[in-house]
Amino acid sequence: MQQFDPNIPPYIQGDVTLVKVVDPASTFPPLEQGNRVLDRKKPFEIDVEWNVSGALAPLWLFALRDSKWNVQAYAESLGGGPEILLSRDDSVTPDFSVLNYSTKLTVQANTLEEGNPGSNTSGIYKLVVSVFLDSPIGLPGYDMVGFNEGPIIQIEDPV
Repeated sequence: MQQFDPNIPPYIQGDVTLVKVVDPASTFPPLEQGNRVLDRKKPFEIDVEWNVSGALAPLWLFALRDSKWNVQAYAESLGGGPEILLSRDDSVTPDFSVLNYSTKLTVQANTLEEGNPGSNTSGIYKLVVSVFLDSPIGLPGYDMVGFNEGPIIQIEDPV
């Protein structure tokens, strides 16, 4: 599910258009694609893309030009297991002339637990990504935020 605030069409709106898990095991062209079963001993990447549109978007982003987008990926365990921040990027600068953004988040090896039959850890996780632009402008508040739920992944130790 995707959500973005503010969402006032046709004046200003946004969309987190891509959340893709890239498994290092499948990084040979043309098969570079998302994978849903990941080796816990290897890092993996999450590609994130989002956009802002509408008649007020350039003005809104110009006003926030001194801020940075804060992009975060979280893992929520389905069943037993941890719920944690996987990775973040605070380096994307808003640009009123460019309304499409992207970043690549890296999740370090051994960040998520593998599922084990008979244990409390499922090894299955739903990813949630947020993109947040904190406004230094006071009330009524000009923060921007977007969310995207999914995909669901499984962590495996392919011993």
